[in-house]
Amino acid sequence: MQLKSVNDSRFRCPNCKKAVERDNDNFPFCCDRCRIIDLGRWATGDYRIAGDPAPIPDDSEDYG
Repeated sequence: MQLKSVNDSRFRCPNCKKAVERDNDNFPFCCDRCRIIDLGRWATGDYRIAGDPAPIPDDSEDYG
């Protein structure tokens, strides 16, 4: 059994699951379209980072 080096590894696009090479300009995505789709998912709140929400600063605080 022959092992591949890290540079030879092929990755899958997180959106469409097509194989992606590391030298692709859109890595880890296969194309610009998949990259923009992912950005849109972050912008609309489909993706979230686990944890407690950050506190919202009180506007009545005196900053200076």
